[in-house]
Amino acid sequence: MDTEDIKLSIKRVFTDRPFLWMIAGVALAGVIYMLLVGFNIRPSDVTVYIRFTRFGENGFYGFSKSHWAYHFTFLIFGLVAAVTHIALMIKFHNLGRRQTALFVGWAGIFILIISAAYALAVMNLGRIS
Repeated sequence: MDTEDIKLSIKRVFTDRPFLWMIAGVALAGVIYMLLVGFNIRPSDVTVYIRFTRFGENGFYGFSKSHWAYHFTFLIFGLVAAVTHIALMIKFHNLGRRQTALFVGWAGIFILIISAAYALAVMNLGRIS
């Protein structure tokens, strides 16, 4: 892919206003997700169950525990999910699959909403009331 192809790709995206709004929506959902999750990370001495495994060092009915710093991976997930969905949207749009690109955008927003609910639920497990 040379610079002319990249310029043509950018021009196609910016001339399609509804598609550009969808890209902005996915980016905004990603930013809101990262802010919401980021501001809810609290240092704590309480370890929380993070994954199901049979081989964890603290195996308790197949679950393993981890420190609160593990929650920063939720932020990384939000960034990767938003960037990946935007890149897929642009790729599908350049291939002439606009409807598929819009579907990927809506799917990205849906995934970020479900992920926010999941991340906040996990973070509330370690809270001492």
